[in-house]
Amino acid sequence: MNKPIYAGPRTGKRRSRWRNVFIGVILIQFILLGLYLYQGKRTPNAVPIEPIIATPSTLPSIKDSVTSLPLESPTTPAVINQVQAIQHALSNEDVQQAHALIQPLLNQPNLTIIDLMGQINMRRLLSSQPMEGKKLYTVKSGDYLQKIARQFNTTIALIKKMNNMQTDTIRIGARLIVFEGSFTILVSKKNNLLDLLLNGQLFKRYPVGTGKFGKTPASDFFIYDKIIEPPWTRPADNRLIEYGDPENVLGTRWMALRSAENTSLKGFGIHGTWERDSIGAQSSAGCIRMFNEDVEELFDIVPRKSRVRIEE
Repeated sequence: MNKPIYAGPRTGKRRSRWRNVFIGVILIQFILLGLYLYQGKRTPNAVPIEPIIATPSTLPSIKDSVTSLPLESPTTPAVINQVQAIQHALSNEDVQQAHALIQPLLNQPNLTIIDLMGQINMRRLLSSQPMEGKKLYTVKSGDYLQKIARQFNTTIALIKKMNNMQTDTIRIGARLIVFEGSFTILVSKKNNLLDLLLNGQLFKRYPVGTGKFGKTPASDFFIYDKIIEPPWTRPADNRLIEYGDPENVLGTRWMALRSAENTSLKGFGIHGTWERDSIGAQSSAGCIRMFNEDVEELFDIVPRKSRVRIEE
């Protein structure tokens, strides 16, 4: 009968040798485990976190770099307690209280505070609550929503949301809340962030995706067209792909950009995406892409001709 593979003479000695090797390996593992546990006792329970970096009392205008704001989370107990109080107020729909609580923290903005500030600002804007820039307008004969929106450099969608309107119908003598302010957009390619500025001050920050290999041009633009549920013309074969087709990459909204100083920059825009993991990275063919829910929010706020600056 043939011997099993790897079988050979002096079986007993070989088994004894392998048993010794096995025991040695086990002993080494116990020694390493003991060293690891010993070191663990000497290691602090928590890694120290860098303190909040102070910044100027004013948030950046469109002329400033978006990277001037720090990205740390709150660290001191006082700031953490204040943040928790703000979050509690928001959960109770007390937006005015949250707005009052966050004011002392705006001199030292960080990632969490900036996010909370954006939530508060957006809730105040999209509601009937009082806010700087809001005013009452009495509807006159010949008025319609588009005319009123143009008069105040705002959007129909924003007027309807502030007044809880379900249709575009208005009547003479009705009093509407309107908003008058200058929204601009500042995009950082380096950080993949889009800052919505109101009258030069940070209003809300959004994560975005920008062009691969620096394909997003750094320049000044303006929004010249806005489309809901946009079709997409695929550059490879110039084929028009309708909204809803899985191959349409534009998401739910499209805001086309043009540059007055460089007219050769065409085909760029701000749009949504179905690829959520592409946000926060250089992932597009050159456009600015956002989460669909974010681009829908932005779309309803910024009117045509709003200025957009893209920085490196």
